[in-house]
Amino acid sequence: MNVKKRNPLESAFQDFVKDFGGEVLPKASDGHTADYLFRKHDVVAELKTLTADQTDGTNRKLTPMVQEWIRKNGRTPPGTMQGDKYIVTIKDMPCEIQDFWLGLLKASMDTLVRDSNRQVRDTKIRMGLPAAKGMILIANQSNFYHDHPDSFRRLIAEILRKRTNSGALRYPHINAAVYFSFQGVMSRDEGMNFWANLQMKQAPDEDVSSIIRFQKHLQQAFYQYIEKTTGIKVRQHARTASSA
Repeated sequence: MNVKKRNPLESAFQDFVKDFGGEVLPKASDGHTADYLFRKHDVVAELKTLTADQTDGTNRKLTPMVQEWIRKNGRTPPGTMQGDKYIVTIKDMPCEIQDFWLGLLKASMDTLVRDSNRQVRDTKIRMGLPAAKGMILIANQSNFYHDHPDSFRRLIAEILRKRTNSGALRYPHINAAVYFSFQGVMSRDEGMNFWANLQMKQAPDEDVSSIIRFQKHLQQAFYQYIEKTTGIKVRQHARTASSA
């Protein structure tokens, strides 16, 4: 589903990281390696790209659940018509549909987060950076099912909150996430490129202001870089940062 291979967006982002002052990390022979190190900001980051569309497969599994809910309740769940499509968001659905829906999507994205956690962890150990923050960058090029940034951010937050049987966080090396697009999937409601930030508080009183500043800086610098190198002024939809 999410194949890690070089493509134009990843190549462009790699060039941007160098221009931004970050480091593109070479692959190690003795473990897993994250893609980037932003040494000045003490951030290790891994880029994942969504290259396969989940729309048909997910709808095929979800539709019977929704139809059964309609049969039992005699009405349609909250949503709106856009053309010939009935559009809903996860947070507006009845709890039983919401839980089933999130379960489907978490199963498909959990591997992506798990692999990123392992790559960031090994990189921090290898480079002697135990206090560095880990961040996963998720670029959506072709998965048109995930065209609602806020819903996808909710999905990643649910995965990052997962705990082991002992109560520890399952993915403790991912402190933040960015979900973004450029010349790929556009946001459902605005029809624009998007950039959605997320911070994972690992303690209720944890100060995440530094990673929020870094994410905002990275966002603006990336789109400025695109404009500088291609002449394309990116129309972007961005919401305020969210903490999990």
